[in-house]
Amino acid sequence: MASANCVLFLRSRTRRRCPHGRPSSTPVTTKVRCDSYCHRKCNEAVRERQRVRFANDGTHDCRGETGSVSAVRLHGPVSDIADPEKHSFDASVTRRWPWLWPALGVCLGAIAFAVSLVGTELLRLESLRVFAVLLLVGAGMLAVLAWSDSQWSPAFPAARGTGSATSNFSIWRRRSSLTLLAGAVPLLALSHVTFLTTPRATFGAAGWLWVAAIALVMAAAALQSSAESPRNGGATGPLAWSWWEVTIVASIAVVALVLRVSNLRDVPFNIYPDEVMTGLVAERAYLSGPSPAPSVFSTLWSDIDLPALWFAIVAEAFKLGGIGLATVRLPAALFGAATVLPFYGLVRGIWGRVAAIAGASIMAFSATNVHYSRMALSNITTPFFWVVCFYFLIRGLRNRRSADWTLAGLAAGISEHFYYGTRLLPFILMTFVVYLSIVHWSEAKQYITQVGWLVVGYLIGFGPLLTYFVTHPGFYYGRGAGLITWNRIPATWHDLQQMWTTLWPILSENLLGISTHSAQDIMYYAPLLLRAEAALLVLGVALLAWRWRHPAAFLLLLSGVAVLFVGGTLVLYPNSSPPMLAHWTPAFPTFYAAIAVSIGAWVGSAEAWLPGRWRCITTAVVIAGLITLAYANVHFYFYRYYANPESLTNERYKFAQRLYEVQTTQSRYMASLGPAYRVVAVGQSPYPYDAEITRYLVQGQEYITIRDPTGQLSLDHVAGKGLAFLFFPGNEQYRELIREHYPPGKEGEVRNPVGGHVFYTYVVEPEIIRSDSQPR
Repeated sequence: MASANCVLFLRSRTRRRCPHGRPSSTPVTTKVRCDSYCHRKCNEAVRERQRVRFANDGTHDCRGETGSVSAVRLHGPVSDIADPEKHSFDASVTRRWPWLWPALGVCLGAIAFAVSLVGTELLRLESLRVFAVLLLVGAGMLAVLAWSDSQWSPAFPAARGTGSATSNFSIWRRRSSLTLLAGAVPLLALSHVTFLTTPRATFGAAGWLWVAAIALVMAAAALQSSAESPRNGGATGPLAWSWWEVTIVASIAVVALVLRVSNLRDVPFNIYPDEVMTGLVAERAYLSGPSPAPSVFSTLWSDIDLPALWFAIVAEAFKLGGIGLATVRLPAALFGAATVLPFYGLVRGIWGRVAAIAGASIMAFSATNVHYSRMALSNITTPFFWVVCFYFLIRGLRNRRSADWTLAGLAAGISEHFYYGTRLLPFILMTFVVYLSIVHWSEAKQYITQVGWLVVGYLIGFGPLLTYFVTHPGFYYGRGAGLITWNRIPATWHDLQQMWTTLWPILSENLLGISTHSAQDIMYYAPLLLRAEAALLVLGVALLAWRWRHPAAFLLLLSGVAVLFVGGTLVLYPNSSPPMLAHWTPAFPTFYAAIAVSIGAWVGSAEAWLPGRWRCITTAVVIAGLITLAYANVHFYFYRYYANPESLTNERYKFAQRLYEVQTTQSRYMASLGPAYRVVAVGQSPYPYDAEITRYLVQGQEYITIRDPTGQLSLDHVAGKGLAFLFFPGNEQYRELIREHYPPGKEGEVRNPVGGHVFYTYVVEPEIIRSDSQPR
């Protein structure tokens, strides 16, 4: 099929010259191929200019073989069969000026980025917002014009081979696969029955039967794939790995890990109450609560009803590292860092090495991704499982191996044990299968068996937790249904107008939250992306939308739009304001993939335009850009980021964050003193004290409140313990009284991260406190 796009049949009755200037033979019917004799004899410089570089830094012959590629412009998906006469004009122009289309890709791409960046900047000015949107639309159109012919890896195998699929060995593998599958299904059913009979067992027999079913279905799928592999001989082989690529990927993973686990206790400074509550639920359920502990196939946290497996993981972290803020944040940090690896594989398989390196790097150091990975919440687990699912799903399309489809289903099913944002994934997968059936019917009809493996993998990955949700029907969608902003399909014109009036303000604020407006979820206090990243996002989304017929593009767009519409627009807390970036976490990989697509397309055009020795310029530009973005993200998050209550638009949320800020500042100050001090709050404090936050920062510290300093000033002496007095606003008049009773102390002031006053202090060190607590 691919050769139909490149091979042109031209009939000539006049004498023509080859690129070397030699006259051709007597006029005859000529079949011109992109790797014809004259082209093969061109000097290296000319050949480099006639080469179309694929986004994966490799080149493929127009017949699907490794080698040089014609400069004939390719239109549409690689798998489409094009009319040779359709591109005759493009082919003639390209033969005369082989650098033309790549040069346009480079120049128009750069102009599109500049226009998109200007539009993104103008979004901050409400009076120019319409003009900014027009600029962004124009930038997207320029990106499509520049890179519409960029080469993507084919989504489906080129052909089905007819190897030894009917050999005795293959037949044995198929029968063994069916036998193992026949064993996995009863094991899964038995795990459900066992869970119903012993619902209080923490893991128990139901858990081990679940693990056994997972192992059996993976083995069955592996044997089935081995039996199928001879028939996929026509599929394009995977891009070979090199030592430098492995080094780069390992470096990106290390950077992602370091940025997420270093100094977890102190960054972010703000402590969201749900982080400590996550630790408390894990403690009470699996460490200090009654025995037996709750089943991991149930839900915990009243009115939140999150699956218990997440809290069991947090409890195991407590057993290894002790109870503390850094420990409760560690599991989320590890999930966030691990997401980089399957994401790299997903992007690399479609858009090549350059796009994968750029996208994985941005994911590794993105301030938003780093922040949510450093919070003790299960939201960041969903991107990991979704990326794993999409990676195996797209790879399964390319090679038709049942093992990939099964692993995709297992990843989707296991993700149900974590953040409830993943409950959108079954609908995304069903929509994707319907899309394949309609748009790619000729190929999709060959995947009926593989879709079956996907469903089986999902059900087995879900495990006994599915039975729990069936027996507790209000727990699966209950929380989302209770927060929905629009709950019906419009049946009349009035309904449609009302729905638009309700949803458009929320959706528009969400779109502005990508680069302009700060998040309003009291978890993160900045836009989703830096402006340069948002400008690249616009170009990438436009290109994905233009190439929507490619399954990978459709899957990413589907998941991103679904999350933004459902999680960001339809589901909203009462009295809250959008954007709620905490609900967007499942779509984070889509944003980074779109950015990677635009970078990969520009690099592909630049490398096709520039001669070989000049291509280092492209590499230098990409590296410089990534270093600049890395510095901007890291410097912003670790040195400038501040959970500013004044950035919130909702007054209730703003008031709550002011309390959280004081609580966090007080607890962190107390932790800085250490357990050798007793902390005394003097007078009536307008801010409630949270002892649990302090306990997660420091152990064994006593907290005392003296509401009437004139009558309760004397304190019992405790050997080896100092005193630290806190004076909140409105109690400053007691500072002189405390100095009179404890003259050797030191005065101080505690400020928030941006220098705002919080309270005054007076600290008396342990060794100078007198037993009678009277002035000398």
